[in-house]
Amino acid sequence: MSCNQTSKTKVSFPIPESAPSQLVGTKANTSTRFVISDNHETINANTPFTNGYCTLWHDTSTGKTSVKYRMFVWHLNNRGASMKYGITIGNNNTSAYSIHNVKSTIAPVTSFVEHGRCTAAALVGETMDSISPTDTSVPAGKLGVVKEWIVPNNQLIGGIIEFTVTNTASTAMSYRLRSVAATSTTADLRLNQSPVVSYFTGSNGSIHPRGSWDFAEIASSVSYSAGSGWKYYNMSNGATDNLMTSATSYDSANAADSNKGHYGAKYTLTVNLSNPTTSAKTINIYMGSRVKPYGGAVKWSGNNVTYKVPTLASPPDKVAGTTQYQEGVLVAEVTLSAGQSLSRTITAASAGGLSTPALISFQTK
Repeated sequence: MSCNQTSKTKVSFPIPESAPSQLVGTKANTSTRFVISDNHETINANTPFTNGYCTLWHDTSTGKTSVKYRMFVWHLNNRGASMKYGITIGNNNTSAYSIHNVKSTIAPVTSFVEHGRCTAAALVGETMDSISPTDTSVPAGKLGVVKEWIVPNNQLIGGIIEFTVTNTASTAMSYRLRSVAATSTTADLRLNQSPVVSYFTGSNGSIHPRGSWDFAEIASSVSYSAGSGWKYYNMSNGATDNLMTSATSYDSANAADSNKGHYGAKYTLTVNLSNPTTSAKTINIYMGSRVKPYGGAVKWSGNNVTYKVPTLASPPDKVAGTTQYQEGVLVAEVTLSAGQSLSRTITAASAGGLSTPALISFQTK
């Protein structure tokens, strides 16, 4: 994948004195269907295989002649031997399907966080690799492979893939997408139609997400007036912008948890800035971690340049009577003349392997 975006330089800014405001999210990019396959996150002895296959997640939609997908995959092979992983399309129609417009960052890797950051940067910066599908056509009544990979032991198969499935007859499709692992590296994934396995719950109650939704991005907005001091907002906060939930997913009974970190999704924040004063003012916008280390990618529409966001440490515990600082990056510095207003956007993506919420803060210099 093309991952040549520059990394932002770390700076510091004051931690919030009180709980930040929660950004409110709405669905965006409803022309793309989104799938996350992150459970079982670790493929090991706890992962059940039937005849050598394991369907980790699935999806379908009805009434469409063509469907564009974005899919986030994150599975670690701890089986003790190499395995095969792939994405298949089962065609239940009497006409052939075409698989096309494939772009991907998916690869078997050992540097999980850096790959997650590169994937986020490629998504925001639109530099994912254009690749050929394994099968360009899915015959009527058959299964086809969108793409497949050999995953060595102790490596993670992770990243984003985008592709479009189209019925060549231009009639409504009847199909099933599957996220599939196989114990044999020579397995034919076209032979697998096993049902989805139960999702995995860790010993500490942790559940990684899997699910499908009819939108691929999150949108929100915030307003800031010059001279109003420090203001803080939580992005991907797990509450008011947590729209990719198991309850709203396809096959909600088998979906797991929620994609509250919006991995694989773009988050577009419209920023409305104003200067009600009688002199020019400069506003700084920062991004940092709210709880656990955060990183990924960010783009400011003022210059339309995508940057990687380095791993930003958790903020220190608050100590009464002192001003404490946390790691962050400067997203933008905007100077407004007296009485001027403008709107810009921040586009961000979270890195797999790191955590949310992200903290967005505003300051008048």
